[in-house]
Amino acid sequence: MPAWTTSHLPERDQFSYWREVLCEAFITLRPEREGEGPCPSSVTGQPLSALNVTTVTSKRQQVFRGPAEIRKMPLEFYFLNLQLAGQCRIVTDDREVMVEPGAFSLVDTTRPYLLDCCSEDWSINSFRIPRHMLGPLLQHPEQSVAARVARDTPLGTIMIDFLNAVAAQAHALSPHAASAISGELVNLLALTLGGARDTPGASTSLRHGLRESIARHIEAHVADPHLSAASVAAHFGISVRYLHKVFEEHERSFGQTVIDCRLERCARDLAAHGHQRIADIAFRWGFNDISHFNRRFRARFALSPRDYRQRSREANG
Repeated sequence: MPAWTTSHLPERDQFSYWREVLCEAFITLRPEREGEGPCPSSVTGQPLSALNVTTVTSKRQQVFRGPAEIRKMPLEFYFLNLQLAGQCRIVTDDREVMVEPGAFSLVDTTRPYLLDCCSEDWSINSFRIPRHMLGPLLQHPEQSVAARVARDTPLGTIMIDFLNAVAAQAHALSPHAASAISGELVNLLALTLGGARDTPGASTSLRHGLRESIARHIEAHVADPHLSAASVAAHFGISVRYLHKVFEEHERSFGQTVIDCRLERCARDLAAHGHQRIADIAFRWGFNDISHFNRRFRARFALSPRDYRQRSREANG
């Protein structure tokens, strides 16, 4: 997808150009703002098979899609808008919700809506999803729009982590990977929004998304020596048995994922900090038995920690 910015324009022309950009990048819309002045804004996007993901940054404004805009371009999409900065009030039919950074909501292009971008500066990742892909998977489509989804539920956390990962890596995905991931995204989104749990692919999407969220949780808490299957399962509101099941289809078990993460952090510090005691580095990253650490490290890197440090010194001159 192309990228647009208003930075090259005189300040007086920025918002009028911005109105055209939104219609070209998304669908027929009617942006409005109070007053005049500069409107530094940008849109960048990437295709994701039948979907796409677009990052939008702009200033305070209201964006309408009313009956006239729907008649002019009657395309059928859902837009999932994940708030990155600022706040947005979303109004459609008799539903209204305020979305803050880290949360998302959905709008339906076949129905009028208002996006009240009420912060002076705001940014979103917007995922365009064909209505025919998501709509049939929703038990209550009318209740799925203008509904705030945040990290206050396990599924919300999983979905938001998955969206962030997809947005960050969309540019690097092969067409085959993009197609597979777009299907995963739609299935997981349907489940998050109350779709039927027996939706084809929903269980796989849930396990995949949950595994990615758990992996990020491990990376963030790997230094905690008490990090365990029980503590992680409790954090995500699942059983220990299901936690292990989530990792069954992956090449590494939960326990191996934790150990590998700790070993990688230790290897990094051994290479970077030549004067720190090896035991201190091991304990810093969650190991509580130096003999166990040495065995694991040698099995992972085919060198003892001491030899690994020496090899790193020689390689760096």
